[in-house]
Amino acid sequence: MDLTTDFQELVSQNLDYEFLRDKTLLITGATGMLGRYLTEYFIYLNAVKNLNLRILLIVRNLKKVELLFGDKLNKNIQYLVSELNTPLRTEEKINYIIHAASLADPQYYKTNPVDVALPNILGTYYLLELACKKKIEHFLYFSSAEVYGKISNSQLITENTLGTIDPLDIRSCYSESKRMGETLCKSYYEQYQVPVTCLRIFHTYGPTLDYHHDQRVFSEFVKSVIENNQIVMKSTGEAKRAFCYVLDLVSACLTLLSHGLPGEAYNMANDECFVSIKELAQEIIKAFPDRNISFYKENRETNSSYIENKVTTYINVSTQKLRALGWKPTISIQDGFRRTINMIEDELAHRR
Repeated sequence: MDLTTDFQELVSQNLDYEFLRDKTLLITGATGMLGRYLTEYFIYLNAVKNLNLRILLIVRNLKKVELLFGDKLNKNIQYLVSELNTPLRTEEKINYIIHAASLADPQYYKTNPVDVALPNILGTYYLLELACKKKIEHFLYFSSAEVYGKISNSQLITENTLGTIDPLDIRSCYSESKRMGETLCKSYYEQYQVPVTCLRIFHTYGPTLDYHHDQRVFSEFVKSVIENNQIVMKSTGEAKRAFCYVLDLVSACLTLLSHGLPGEAYNMANDECFVSIKELAQEIIKAFPDRNISFYKENRETNSSYIENKVTTYINVSTQKLRALGWKPTISIQDGFRRTINMIEDELAHRR
């Protein structure tokens, strides 16, 4: 099983992609979990639909991009190495930008808070400047559920929900910088008419996660299953999240690039998969009934790297605004994690 299985399913959904024909798409964060999956999809779509789409990848790590995409790079798929801390210069005619570069793994909030914040602020600024010069057709900014901050646990989150964030909490390096990125996007739309849309991404997972380094809860659960270990919870497991498989993110991106309103933000989550962390572990175990896997709660004192999320324990989200454009999630938790784990296992076996 590989990503092609997902991509064939996406193509069968009859999503609008003709607007990409003979265009140039710039993607940042192309070696990250979301950016890599998107890049692989657009490469596949370009091949099977003969779109003549040029793809320009913005990456930080030359070795990583050559490892992941080396055999696919050609005149229509190229890359620039940039930390997004200086202006981007390219002679390419850019039509669309997807800004997916971000350090979203909480392990970096404590050790590299500046590196977390800058791509969301300075990187967004330089990309918006490029968008101005190139007179692009649409800019899609990957924001986050973290922009909502601390809200009532019983509150349904819509795009108009407002919460509080403590700027001196180290976790705020991510949430506050994502907020500032959104404000920059709105400012460039109002002042320079850059057609920019913000996608507020809730908990999204998939087979392109960084298996060896990602320490987010869903990644740790995935590793436990693959390595035939018990699933370890680093909290009570009561926090509830809406988990979304990355395939559904791609359909959201296509929907917003073609139909999203400039200057607006849209929630993106699978609100039909709203479960607690404990329930997530149980669902993953159910997805692999032939494996002898269970879970237990770790004593927090034994885990010094754990950074507690003091924001919201229960995040119930409304996606009606995005659904009104025709988008809907299709992948269940069990199906999504089954795909994720099977694909990662196949990739690990292939690299041995």
